[in-house]
Order: sequence, then C-alpha cells, then structure tokens
Amino acid sequence: MTMSTMSTVSLNATGGRSSVAALQAARRGSLLGPGFPPNCFRAPESSSRRAPCSLVTRAASGSAKSKKAQAYVCTECGYDANQWYGQCPGCKAWDSMKVMRGVSEPSTASSGKSSGGGAGARAVARIAESSAIEEASSIGIGRKSGRVKSGWVAEANPPRALRDVLGGKAKGSTMPRMRLSQELGKEIERVLGGGVVPGGMTLVGGDPGVGKSTILLQLAGLLGKGDSNSETDEDGAAGGAAVGVLYASGEESVEQVAGRAERMGIDPDGVFLYSATRLENILEAVSRLKPAALVVDSIQTVFLEDATGSPGSVSQVRECATALLHAAKTTGMPVFIVGHVTKSGDIAGPRVLEHIVDVVLYLEGDADRAVRILRGHKNRYGSTDEVGVFQMSDEGMKPVASPSALFLGERVLSPDVSAAPTVTVQGSRPFMLEVQALTNERADAGDSNPQAPPIRTSVGLRFERMQLLLAVLAKYVVGRSVLKNDVFINIVGGMKLDDPSTDVAVALAIASSFVEKPLPPDMCFFGEVGLGGELRPVMQSERRIAEAATMGFRRVLLPEAGSDESTEKAAKKNGVELVRCKTMADALQAALDVRPTRYAAKSQPNGSWPSKFPRKKKSGGE
Repeated sequence: MTMSTMSTVSLNATGGRSSVAALQAARRGSLLGPGFPPNCFRAPESSSRRAPCSLVTRAASGSAKSKKAQAYVCTECGYDANQWYGQCPGCKAWDSMKVMRGVSEPSTASSGKSSGGGAGARAVARIAESSAIEEASSIGIGRKSGRVKSGWVAEANPPRALRDVLGGKAKGSTMPRMRLSQELGKEIERVLGGGVVPGGMTLVGGDPGVGKSTILLQLAGLLGKGDSNSETDEDGAAGGAAVGVLYASGEESVEQVAGRAERMGIDPDGVFLYSATRLENILEAVSRLKPAALVVDSIQTVFLEDATGSPGSVSQVRECATALLHAAKTTGMPVFIVGHVTKSGDIAGPRVLEHIVDVVLYLEGDADRAVRILRGHKNRYGSTDEVGVFQMSDEGMKPVASPSALFLGERVLSPDVSAAPTVTVQGSRPFMLEVQALTNERADAGDSNPQAPPIRTSVGLRFERMQLLLAVLAKYVVGRSVLKNDVFINIVGGMKLDDPSTDVAVALAIASSFVEKPLPPDMCFFGEVGLGGELRPVMQSERRIAEAATMGFRRVLLPEAGSDESTEKAAKKNGVELVRCKTMADALQAALDVRPTRYAAKSQPNGSWPSKFPRKKKSGGE
C-alpha cells in the first residue's frame, strides 16, 4: 500500500467514515495510482458527520450506567416490545400498544444486587429501606434485621423441617388468629374460618352498591378497637399487638368516609382514614403508623409510578397487589382490598389477582333487596362452604340470626302459587328456602307464522341445571308437552342455589305449575335428581329434618336410598313424617297425587330399539 493510500485511509477515519468506507476508498486509491489526489473521494460533509457504526453505538451504550430506549408497552397487560403491534401478543387487545420514550433500565452496578420482583417489589423495597423497617412477621416469615429485601422470604432463612415448625403445638395453634367481637364479627369469622390471620391478604368483590365498602369499614372499626381476642404462639407473637387500622380510600375523600362511619355508629378510636391513589404514599403511611390492619378501597383505583398502564389496568392491578402482598407478609399485617367485578361477575383485572391473595370473598345480593350473602370462593386458612347472611340497613350490615325465618317469613300460601320449600346446607348451617315456578303454554301462531321458541328464565338457579330437570320431567314424569311451555324459576330471597339437594324441590315446583295443582303446605323437599329420573341421597339429612321441624313442617319428602336408622331417629325426635321416594315419578304421585306420563320409545317385539334409519327392503333380484 502506497503512502497516498495510507493518507486516504487516515483522512477518511478522521472524518468519521465507517471502516468499510475507508477500505473502499483505499482500494480505489490503489487502483487509480499513487499520484491521484486522495481528497477527491472524500464523502460529502453531511455524510461525514453521520454516526459511527453499530459496534461503536453498542459500545457507547454498554459503557453508560443506564441506557434509554424506546419501547412499546401494552396499557392493558403490560406486555412490552421493541416494535408496534396492532394487536397485543400478550392479551390480544387491539390498539393498546403505546410508545414509551426514554425508558430507563436501572443498572445493577449502582444498586449492588438486583432484587427483581417488578415494580411492586421495588416499591416495597424502597419504603422498607427509607423507613428502616426491621419488624419481622408475627408468624415467623421474613425475620431478619438490617436491610429488607424486596421479597418477603429472607435469604438467610434456612429450610426448616415441618416437625420443627409445628414444635409439638396443639392442633390449630400454629397459625395465630385475630378474633372479632360482636355478632357482626362472629358472622365474618364464620366465613373466614375462625378469625383474621396476621399477614393474610383478603380480596372482597361484589357488584356496585352491594356493600363492600360498608362491611370493610365496619370490620375496620372492630379491628381498631384493640379489644379483639388475639391468639398468641409460644414465642409471644401476637396477631393484634399493633393498635389501629388504616382505611385507605381511592374513591372517596376522608370527609365522605367519616360521614358514613358516623351514620353507622362506628367507634372512631383506632381507625385512621387516608385518601390516596398513589400506592407509594399508602405504603409510607403504613411504615409510619404501623397499623394492625390495612384496608385498600379499591385495588382498581391505586397505582404505582414504576408500573405501566393507567389505574385499573392489568399491569397496574398485578403490581399493586404484589406490593401489598409483600407488605403484608413482611410486617405480619392483614390486608383487605376491595375488587370491582365485570359484567360476568368476575373480579376485574388479571386472573393472577385471585391467585396472589390468600382469601377471596364475594358479597352477593340484589339492589332491590336488603339481604346480603358473604360467600368464600378461596380460603387458604379455612373452608369455602360457609356463608354469612346479613341484612343491609342505615346502620350498615346486620347479621341474620335465623336465615330460614328471613327467607320463609313472607311465604304466601295460595293455590295459584307453585312453591316448594327446601332445605340447603351451607357449610355448618342449614337453612330453608322457597323455590317458585311458573309455566305458561305458548300460543299457536298458525301454519303461516312459525312458533317462537319457549322462554327459559331462572333467577338464583343455574340455567343448565334447570334445563337438565326439564329434560327429566319431559321424559319420565309429565311428558314432552312441558317443553312447549315457557318456564320461569325464582329463588325467593335472592339466594343462589348451587346445592344439588334442591333438585327435587325445583322439579316439583315446575310440575305443580304445569298440572295446575298446589303442593302440600306442610311438606318440604330435598334430594338430588339423576338423569334416569332416580332420586339420589344427600348429606346431613338429620340436620335438614331438624331445620324443617323448627320451621313448622310436619312432612319431609326425601330419597329412599339415603334413609337409614339415624334419619329415622331424627324424624321421630322432631315429630316429622318421612315420605321416601325412589324416583321423580314416585315423588309426583306422593306430593301431587298425579299419575306420571312416561315418554319413552317402545321396544320392538324382539327386544331391540327402533332405528332412526330403517333398513331398505331388498329388491326382488337380490
């Protein structure tokens, strides 16, 4: 390579050309000869100021402490990508990818070791470091002094044998609980499985206006009194050592919450009200006050600054719930959060929200009725079969001592009403309900106009269950003509029936309206109906019979298969006559004195069933 060629390479490199361009220029110089002027092939001025190659760019970005990039983030689920998508690959939402300019990635050099865990974990870690929270959980989780990590499980905690954790304690005493006073507290304890668990996280969902904020404000008043009977373990860790409850509302002002508390007569001592939507502020208030419990109303209104999306989005709900979970497990403070529901009745937000929390409760009830049902859908510390029955009033939620008297108190005895009383068992408590049915035959529209399909409506009963019982009635009990009728089912009192033991009552109520004959007023019914029309036994028949006798019923129709000596003794003790039936046809005759109409294909003389596709006759030549 000549000297002029070397000078050409040097000038090109000094002017900011890429290495490839410099080599090309050197190649041209060597081809043109040593005497050719090297500056003739210099790039234009605009091109000479162009950025260096990608290798230089990556080297510069790697040397910085934090790099800034442009990313596209989904506002619904938080999915991030380096390019725009019309449909989010994560949640399949359309037009949800928004550009996030200047997204900085924190380096691990400045913070030492990356703790991970997302925006929620980082928020808790910052609050813990700034306030120097060194308190360990009362249940022995995360017990470590000094710097608090973002996770609630301390890294220094070695694995422990289950035998050592139990330590020979009595059954049920390993997990301490905070007991609640008054009748309202006892009804809530029934659903929670025995009390509030320190460090537990409870999600309360329900329709708008059903009373979620009301019952949690009353619960805050009970926990804030400081007179709850808190169980302690051998180490002396008490679930209610701290005094006071922080009620953080993102939907109402402090004055509005205080007005509701005054109307309901809640004791103001021990309850701290806070109106905030920024979750970092709520966590700072928790670190200052150190309350015995925290109530967040609601999870869809709070947000974290480090998380993407607007308040209520999938990413914000997930990160905020994670931050509250970290705070609960680290400090041993029970956390209650309110969750909105969608049109389908599910908790709004990601499904992971119900997986994160320890307890999921649903408050059910109609807007035009005063009855409210608190039902458990998930409980890591107890059973989900228990329900709490409340009555909404101006003073808040009031527990109902006798649900059977409440649901049957307005019972109307009339030959025009097809109603069947039944006994259901919710957890450890049986109570009675009334099932009403109405059938109406469709008018014939004539040959020119096709008849509209019949209407099927059920309130408080699953639609699929009603369809199943209608099919059984049509084939084995009252004939196919019942399928041409409009059928309406209503569970009086706003209760939702999921117990299959009420099948007999629903079927007999439909049959009573169809044959236009009332059921006996002194008889109640329970039993499961099978697809063959048989009656299957149910659990806890003795308790159902006792509850029916308490409400004044003298006869009980039940499956014959589940009737044994204990059932007979319970009937004699309560003065109840048992009417045992094997099938729905027997139940129709015993309750309504109507002969059943069985619709079934007749068998052939040789015992085979008729075929839908009869065989063609063979021709004479075959």
